[in-house]
Amino acid sequence: MKSVLPIFLAERILRLLHMRPPQYLAHDVTESPTQDELRPNALFVEVRGGFLKWVHLPCPKCGEHIQLPMAGKERWSIKVDILRRPTLTPSIWQTNSCGAHFFVRKGSIVWCQEASIMKHEASSKTH
Repeated sequence: MKSVLPIFLAERILRLLHMRPPQYLAHDVTESPTQDELRPNALFVEVRGGFLKWVHLPCPKCGEHIQLPMAGKERWSIKVDILRRPTLTPSIWQTNSCGAHFFVRKGSIVWCQEASIMKHEASSKTH
């Protein structure tokens, strides 16, 4: 992962720039957080032995612990900007619980219905 600011500094810069705070900021951890350690505004990037292993976050709809693999054949990818705003690909779909289906883009949640509407509006403007 590239260089990022410490959490306290990223939060302060976002406030100073009067930017809307993102729904998620990326926190680096060395082991899996418990359900009690999850916070609504935190996405935990688990790195073990220098290798990216998992991303953990609470579901924005029901609060359930979502654990995404970052290694192996079927994995997600993550990019974290200097202000610690994460972007995950592909989308996250909670098929076993509440049915939430969303993207995380620059720390913000984009619900899949919103994503398809935005895509349709963008394509309508080009035609």
